[in-house]
Amino acid sequence: MKKRMVKRLLAMLTVSVLCVGMLAGCGGKKEESTGGGDSGSEASAEEGGSDDAEKSGDYVYRVGFANIDNADNCCYPAMQKFVEYVESDEFAKSVGADKVEALTADSAKDIEKQTTNVETLLSKGVDMMFIIGVDTQGNTTAVKACNEEGVPVFMVGTEASGGEWKFIGFDEKALGLGQGKWCAENLPENANICYLQGTPGREATLLREEGFMEGISSRDDLTVLSSQTGEFETATAMQVTEDWIQTYGDKIDCIVGADGKMIVGAVEALKAAGMSDDVTTVGVVSVEDDGYLVKNGEQKYAIFVSWPSIGTLCGEIAEKVYKGEEIEERTNIEMSDMTQDNYEELIATTR
Repeated sequence: MKKRMVKRLLAMLTVSVLCVGMLAGCGGKKEESTGGGDSGSEASAEEGGSDDAEKSGDYVYRVGFANIDNADNCCYPAMQKFVEYVESDEFAKSVGADKVEALTADSAKDIEKQTTNVETLLSKGVDMMFIIGVDTQGNTTAVKACNEEGVPVFMVGTEASGGEWKFIGFDEKALGLGQGKWCAENLPENANICYLQGTPGREATLLREEGFMEGISSRDDLTVLSSQTGEFETATAMQVTEDWIQTYGDKIDCIVGADGKMIVGAVEALKAAGMSDDVTTVGVVSVEDDGYLVKNGEQKYAIFVSWPSIGTLCGEIAEKVYKGEEIEERTNIEMSDMTQDNYEELIATTR
């Protein structure tokens, strides 16, 4: 058991001994915790004291969640599901606590801010840390800070290049592989593809493209006309697609995006050029906001990766840690093929 949890247990034993001596003379009412801040907000990483709840007599567990960006429509719902899971009465009862607090922080895609957030969360006495990392190399500092405190750390959908950590998320290469295999099985002979990459240097960008190229390798007649970064952003992907339309015109048969937001931008550019009915689009759906193109039939196929389910999975992992169960080095959710036919069934799992 990790150092912080041992300290909590010792504190609880001390409180229990004192209570036994006091019960004979009075029947006092247990006070509620005053520690921590508002769950799901950056304030929760910056306010409150780590010892307040213990002083009140309640046995409180705390878990930390450092988000990459609360403005991200995939990662924020994952954090919300995590908070909902660990702050439930059922979770507290399962792990033997009076209360469980989720202390969260928004990093706004800033690695220095995320590192500071993690250090602040550690100062609040969290028992474990979950991080959706901003940068693979930069995440190492935060991970090592957790290691030094004896706090288990889990990288969520992202990785760190150093320190001791375990992974929760999905197989990035398998995502791209699924897209590539679908293209190999469904695109017409001699089809030309344009590929929207994610942010340069991100492991998700590299692995998804690697998987995609492997997936289409069974078809010698498929040609990738261009691979350019859309930065995992709708506006950037729209601009890149507009440039492709100017350069290649009706030679484009398919546009594949490494995530859902970029395909939204690609489809908008295709619509403006009157080409949306002639070009097949393949992307990723992680939340309902990304899925409307598949629902409407404007996107033929997507790999479905439920980020809200990843948040719930993080909660399940936290429960296992508190119970002393062994956690695997990598824990992945399952991905699914999404088309218009099964859209409603799959998207319901994100709500």
